[in-house]
Amino acid sequence: MVTNHNHQARKQLSELERLKADNRALKVENEYLKKLEALVQRRGQSKKNIKSSKN
Repeated sequence: MVTNHNHQARKQLSELERLKADNRALKVENEYLKKLEALVQRRGQSKKNIKSSKN
């Protein structure tokens, strides 16, 4: 028999696990966006260097 206390504890644990999973996903997304931003900046620098060398 599941008591109200056990049910509440399980519910809190599953909520905690969901929040942890969300946190991990957000960290991965944040790292991806940082790398993407760095790549875009490097490509922008490369285009500037190409344009200035043609002049």
